[in-house]
Amino acid sequence: MRLYIEHIEVAEDEPIVLAGDHTGWARPFAKRLRERTYEHQANGGGLHGPVTVGQGYSTLAGVPEAEGSWALPLRHERITSWESPISKAVWQLKQVCKYLPKRPLSLWDGEYGCASFVLKSADIAADKLMRLRANRNLWGAPPTYGGRGRPRVHGEKVNARLIHKHQVLRGYVSDLLPILDSGLSHP
Repeated sequence: MRLYIEHIEVAEDEPIVLAGDHTGWARPFAKRLRERTYEHQANGGGLHGPVTVGQGYSTLAGVPEAEGSWALPLRHERITSWESPISKAVWQLKQVCKYLPKRPLSLWDGEYGCASFVLKSADIAADKLMRLRANRNLWGAPPTYGGRGRPRVHGEKVNARLIHKHQVLRGYVSDLLPILDSGLSHP
């Protein structure tokens, strides 16, 4: 890993980009394989539906080029039966960030767009950009206490499916129009 990190060349004004993900390798017929766990497959493929028996692997890779399709795997490890994909990813990010010359930008799939990952990785010196699922609800800060009843815990609720493109864009992020028009349902 340290040797690979030494060969990552990035301009001073650009961040080091890392990408992390979890992959389930289906092994339904390997009855003697130790520590098989239930793995979810996003495409729901295979003979056994969206959940299969196998082993999970977590990968944290450096993405040194803005163009191209290759990535440099810095950590690729099996997730044991007593670990979760989130705890393994946090550990891998912590290990890699120790040896990086500057603060990286880490990219994560929708599995990591949750409070558990954010809280466990809060002390790691890395910027994190996570994809949120369309059914994920976010809440703003609660309003100030009005003096009667229980204080509110959450503020305004925001749901990605219910956001109208004009509420999100506000005129300065026009690059998102094709994404919003194709992926989100509007009221």
